[in-house]
Amino acid sequence: MTVLTKKEAPFVYIRHNIPMEYLEKLRKICSTVIVEPWLPGEPEPEPSYDISKCNVIFTLGMRDKLKILEKTPNLQWIHSQSVGLEAMLTNEVKECDVIVTNTKGCTSIPIAEHTIAMITSLARGVPTMIRNEPTRKWGLIPIKDLGDSTVGIIGYGEIGYEIAKRCKGLGMKVIGCRRNPKKRKDENDPADIVVGMDQVDKVLGRSDFLVLALPSTKETRDFLNKHRLKQMKKGSYLINVGRGNTIVEKNLVECLNSNHIAGAALDVFDVEPLPKDHPFWTLDNVIVSPHNAYYSPKNVERNMNLFITNLKLFIEGKPMLNVVDKKLGY
Repeated sequence: MTVLTKKEAPFVYIRHNIPMEYLEKLRKICSTVIVEPWLPGEPEPEPSYDISKCNVIFTLGMRDKLKILEKTPNLQWIHSQSVGLEAMLTNEVKECDVIVTNTKGCTSIPIAEHTIAMITSLARGVPTMIRNEPTRKWGLIPIKDLGDSTVGIIGYGEIGYEIAKRCKGLGMKVIGCRRNPKKRKDENDPADIVVGMDQVDKVLGRSDFLVLALPSTKETRDFLNKHRLKQMKKGSYLINVGRGNTIVEKNLVECLNSNHIAGAALDVFDVEPLPKDHPFWTLDNVIVSPHNAYYSPKNVERNMNLFITNLKLFIEGKPMLNVVDKKLGY
């Protein structure tokens, strides 16, 4: 990529609300900044300006199919405000030279903290305590000691790494499972062992707590199906903080009803918002959270700092952070 001169400073088209303090920072280093938010639940808006000179788009990859590409012949880089790129990675985007980046890592800490909250809640019987309150039921509640437990993390990336750090602090054994097991973050990786996806059935059978932190790809859709659910350790718990379509939900309901799986904490679902008549709402051994694991008061700060850092690297013609492998989808 060639270095941009000041006269060629980026023309950025933003489809998201941006706090004024960051908008002012962007205007200092860009030739043009246009903000036209695509509000949740609203139909895709048509650009109100001529964006033919735009070379950077800031949008939400989970829902934006980038129909506006035909209006941006000079586009060089698309930044997704979401880690998920389900809508964005169309064949047109995959086959062109446009660089795609996302916010991988920006939400890893809040998701890890949410996961620990779910693990400890399930282990200490918190859902049962809450259900007992209306009837004032008193009595011992079965619990599980975390110090004697193994957690398997399927999709051991940035999020998995942060989860593993916290699980080790609780005395748990950690097994990471990922596509490339040799690609460990550093020599102090908190996981006791990291294995390849070819070992996933063994991980399922050994894990007292199974955490799914998988991206949404063709390979991961319906990943946790009837066969793999049966491979899970009897009486184990499931936590999903990755993508909802990685689980065959009807098969999970069956395993929860039979108590093969003791309980589940689910933050993501195949259809969102979760339909009001879905069995997950009424199952006693399920914790439903409304796709909230990623949320933190620091999200905007982390996301915008990453984008501004990448924008400066883009201007200087240097390699950017969080470049997505468009063929793999993450």
